Amino acid sequence: MTTTTSASTTTDLAGQYRALREGCGLADRSWMDRVEIVGADRLRFLNAYVTCDVKALAPGDGAYGFLTNPQGRILSDLVAMAHADRLWLLLPPDQEEAVAKHLQKYILADRVEVRPLGDMQPVTLIGPGAAAALGDAELPPPGDWRHVRSKVHGTEVALQRSGRLGAEAYTLWVSASIAGLLAERLLEEPGVTRVGFEALEVLRTEAGIPSFGRDFGPENFPQETGAEEAAVSYTKGCYLGQEVVARIHYRGGVQKSLRGLVFDGAPPAPGTPLLHDGREAGKTATAVHSIALGAPIGLAILHRRAAEPGTRLEIAEGGGAEVRELPFT
Repeated sequence: MTTTTSASTTTDLAGQYRALREGCGLADRSWMDRVEIVGADRLRFLNAYVTCDVKALAPGDGAYGFLTNPQGRILSDLVAMAHADRLWLLLPPDQEEAVAKHLQKYILADRVEVRPLGDMQPVTLIGPGAAAALGDAELPPPGDWRHVRSKVHGTEVALQRSGRLGAEAYTLWVSASIAGLLAERLLEEPGVTRVGFEALEVLRTEAGIPSFGRDFGPENFPQETGAEEAAVSYTKGCYLGQEVVARIHYRGGVQKSLRGLVFDGAPPAPGTPLLHDGREAGKTATAVHSIALGAPIGLAILHRRAAEPGTRLEIAEGGGAEVRELPFT
């Protein structure tokens, strides 16, 4: 995965974190992948392959969901943004090609086209001061992922309320050719600090928000991520993998759950086995040093026998961790 980390290596991480918690952090999130879907059948088409209800989206609406395979396992997560004549999809890093190929193989008589969206770049303001940093721009209506056309400090943008970042956030979708200039203008606003990937990871982990490719992936079902309520519709009708996802929901759930970990010492490398009573209960995933807790913490999908908060786990390479309920903060 390619990320922008220069801000974390040239400025103080604690200062960036403080901006995210108390002021406003500005993050260039061009490392996220994105595609667009155009054509008259775009809503109906995408609705048949994701867990969220896309068909019901009106222009200005958005939704978070999972792209699932026929066995109900997660191929990717995504945010869909509905415009009057197209859909924009915000994807995890390095997923553009895989998602595009997956969708394209199902295009038969559908009037749709899946294509890159590299000319539009997401710049995100995060923190309690994010709205103030936008000046007199028109804000989207309440609700994660809703968006409007707005003018921010003289620049036309698609302005979106963004969820799953750990704090109040607004993403400005702007032409890549002027994204840098807009970012520099925003940094002139009082209290706005440029933040890097490392600071965002601390915020996300403390909020207990898992990331595709780090905390969950193609081996997982939607219900194992802790995001089922936000990402899965059980009234929208059929989609690829729907039968399995619905069966899990209505007939007893899954054997694994997302939990937090507080490590005794330095966190182990991702993928290190976690043991409970000598048996593997999961593997380590995201791990950061929590500034709020003053301790190393992480996320892991654990077998339910080991998922009760307060449970002590052994780390295969040495050391231990305590299971915590999420969010940490």
